[in-house]
Amino acid sequence: MTNILMCCSDLSYKGGMVTVVNNYLNVARWPDDYHIYFVPTHCNGGKAKLIWQFMKGLTRVLMLARKIDVAHLHVAERGSFIRKGLLVKMLHAMNIPVVLHHHGAEFEPWYDSCSPGMKRRINSVLETADLNIVLSRRLEPMITSRAPHARVAALYNAVATFPENPYDPDRKEVLLLGRLGERKGVYLLLDAIKALDDELPEDIRFNLCGDGEVDLVRQRVGEMGISHRIGHIGWTAGELKEQILSRTVLNVLPSYNEGLPMTILETMARGIPNISTRVASIPEVIEDGVTGLLIEPGNTPQLTDALRRMLTDRHLRQQLSENSFSLINSRFSLTHTVDRLQAIYDEVCSNPRHRNN
Repeated sequence: MTNILMCCSDLSYKGGMVTVVNNYLNVARWPDDYHIYFVPTHCNGGKAKLIWQFMKGLTRVLMLARKIDVAHLHVAERGSFIRKGLLVKMLHAMNIPVVLHHHGAEFEPWYDSCSPGMKRRINSVLETADLNIVLSRRLEPMITSRAPHARVAALYNAVATFPENPYDPDRKEVLLLGRLGERKGVYLLLDAIKALDDELPEDIRFNLCGDGEVDLVRQRVGEMGISHRIGHIGWTAGELKEQILSRTVLNVLPSYNEGLPMTILETMARGIPNISTRVASIPEVIEDGVTGLLIEPGNTPQLTDALRRMLTDRHLRQQLSENSFSLINSRFSLTHTVDRLQAIYDEVCSNPRHRNN
């Protein structure tokens, strides 16, 4: 039996990292001789609650330590990295192999803003981990350029797949699924909707699904006079999310920075074409004109043209749908990822430092 410790935020927390971990825990099919102990080390709440959750998680990790063969820690930037850094050092001292899985979209600007002393501590954590996982090959220099002795490997996020492509190119709803705010390009999308308002068929609607600056987005929509184009604004999960996805003809994510967005993978798995930006790992999933359309971040005319092109060309939508569906099934399925993770766990456990663990 191989026992895995997996840590991230509480599973009720909103965000792509938790979606990834939820898939590992509740969707992926692991071999019978693998067991995952999940320990949340973060939650929603104020400072006191956050400290309590971390201390409770830390205690649970210590109680499990003798059972654990390898620790798989999911991390972002800022406080998330500081918490996981403490765990990395503690587990290393107990001779437990550690895989540090990086999900943060803003790790690089955060790192660059840190003091020299803090940067040395971050580098020490990166180099202490037995392996740092990043979300694509493009992101490997994010670690190696700062911590040259850190071991790094790329592992794409993965999603549940479907036996047949469920996409219908005649649907009428466009989706943005992500935290509402500047970083995801929400206001850029509103500008493009306004520019296209007179051109689009009356029944085209846009769903802006996420937490974040919900009230500000609603205010901006009203001020711009495009309320008639908006179907939903706000957090979306469970049955409502599935209903909206079943009506979606196009997913749009004009982000300024990212890791590997789960919304892109989730929609492509359903055959839904995407418009997104040439940032981070996105071009490794969306090939412009083949599996979606790519624009430069912050470029409203490009986004407007891409929306116009996608919403007026049924054949293009269908072709991109078929290519997207095929790509996700072949390279981003949970089955493929579980096989890769097993190999990673075996590799870090075979490290000479851990052979007598």
